[in-house]
Amino acid sequence: MSFKSRLQTHSWFIAINALVLMAIASRYFAFLPSFPTEPLGITFIVVSIFSQMALLAAIVGLVTLPLLLLPTKLRQPLLALIASVGVITLFIDTIVFAQYRFHINAMVLDLILAGQIVSFPLITWLMVIGGVIACLAAQWGLLTGLSRTRFSQQRKVGKKFALLTFLTLLATHGIHIWAAAYAYQPVTTVKRYLPLFYPATANSMMRKNGWIDEQALARQKAMDVDREADLNYPLSPLNTTEVEQPVNIMFLVVDSWRADTFNADNTPNLWALAQDGRTYSHHLATGNATRTGIFGLFYGMPGTYWHSFLANQQSPMLMDRLQALDYQLGVFTATQLEKPEFNQTVFAKVSDLRNGSEGDSPAELDADLTQDWIRWHQQRDPNRPTFSFLFYDAPHGYDFPADFTPKYQPMLDEINYLKLDNETDPTPFFNRYKTSVRYVDSLVAKVVEELKQSGEFDNTLLVLTGDHGQEMNDNQLNFWGHNSNFTDPQIHVPFAMIGPGINAKQVDTGKRLTSHQDVAPTLMKHYLGVTSDPASYAIGHDLLAPNPGQDWVLSSNYSGYALVTDDTILEVGAGGQYQYMDNTNRPIENASPDFAQMEKALEQISRFR
Repeated sequence: MSFKSRLQTHSWFIAINALVLMAIASRYFAFLPSFPTEPLGITFIVVSIFSQMALLAAIVGLVTLPLLLLPTKLRQPLLALIASVGVITLFIDTIVFAQYRFHINAMVLDLILAGQIVSFPLITWLMVIGGVIACLAAQWGLLTGLSRTRFSQQRKVGKKFALLTFLTLLATHGIHIWAAAYAYQPVTTVKRYLPLFYPATANSMMRKNGWIDEQALARQKAMDVDREADLNYPLSPLNTTEVEQPVNIMFLVVDSWRADTFNADNTPNLWALAQDGRTYSHHLATGNATRTGIFGLFYGMPGTYWHSFLANQQSPMLMDRLQALDYQLGVFTATQLEKPEFNQTVFAKVSDLRNGSEGDSPAELDADLTQDWIRWHQQRDPNRPTFSFLFYDAPHGYDFPADFTPKYQPMLDEINYLKLDNETDPTPFFNRYKTSVRYVDSLVAKVVEELKQSGEFDNTLLVLTGDHGQEMNDNQLNFWGHNSNFTDPQIHVPFAMIGPGINAKQVDTGKRLTSHQDVAPTLMKHYLGVTSDPASYAIGHDLLAPNPGQDWVLSSNYSGYALVTDDTILEVGAGGQYQYMDNTNRPIENASPDFAQMEKALEQISRFR
């Protein structure tokens, strides 16, 4: 075959794959909360799909041109493999996006491999490998068929395809230039739906010609977060008084713990424990993922500060005060503390930090951390107070030991994320999750028993909660897991405090919300002798006040945040683009957010910068 013939075959191969990518990419926009009704929004979606996928295919085509010099037996399998990887990767990305509303990238891969977002079982990996093999065979067959075909009209078709790609590229970037200048949400909020998509802006040129909405842009810019700004934390040195009889403090935190599984049936030991303390009925995590949920719990502020605190390796005032009072620190987590980087933030000043547990499954890791804590507690210095952080992981992996008797049926034998969609019955999925929560409850019983046998139970303040929730398509929008929205299933978590100074009370705050960011200032004021105004080192409020709770709270994820009320969600993405939704994550039509609340929120996320 001549080089010209190879080039013709290659061009058709790339063009056909571009069409395949377009068909796959159209799936992304099926996950819009509501499809745009404005002609400009619809046009942008159509032209952006065509131009972006054609552009990505063309880039791959150019990069692989040198392969045309190779012999057929080597060239075709290599081209088929590269094309297969590209197609399968895009398809898997649509599945990831359907459940979490973010794309696969280096950070996400890092977190997946570290088990921080989701742990994929063997069956999922086998299905991916099978898909790659099937796609590889199809691509090889396509190449073989194209190499035997004569393309008499190839030049005309190629010119038309190239012209159409150019026109859609022009339309895509032209529309976005205008939308960016006018903060036109139907366009600026949907651009994140396509992977590797960076449409153009030209605000300087638009401003020079007076084609810009300065007021809308100023509001959008104000909502954006400077993620690595310098810190001013605390605003002033802490004022403290002597703590004559410090109490032990224990955080019992369960990864991915939903509020509706905290009850006498699902968590009998934890529930019985909580009856002697304060249980808060509508408590929200400061994030829909571990990083921001744990951050808020220790720092008393929203996770929008995470990047700044990490860059400065700044520990929280809560941990600094515990160390100043000579607390013995026991940090026992199932997973390692390097991703997210809690070893450089929350526990930055803790020496000899225990970095994860031993075991081959989340259930084994949880059992290991429990036994390790018991040994540590038995060997502690009884003359010094203790702070314990026990962070369980089994519900995050829907895991429990083979000999643990399940109570809830029907139940999935294993989780295969590739089979989840909007039509999946969540009941067997949810029953497996509830069983994993019940398993953690059985481990906590051993911890409580050790506290009682040692005589330390009555002198220990226990804080029970989750780092975030876990959704099982509760709102019929195909959300599974966490880190994808700010509805109750993903951020409403159990919360209870039991111990000295806590009267038994079910705290029903009605529409008022409590938050993880309230924990640190509460402990600092009532147990650690800090007399400073909490606003100088935290955002949260006193949970032991007569009427705790606020009308709204902030919650965040890896790249954005949300102002959450009892019935609305104002979600702000990277760059300041926002969506105003009800509490089921559906857009609120013909209504505007409460920008007075947003002004107060902006003060909170900038107070320590």
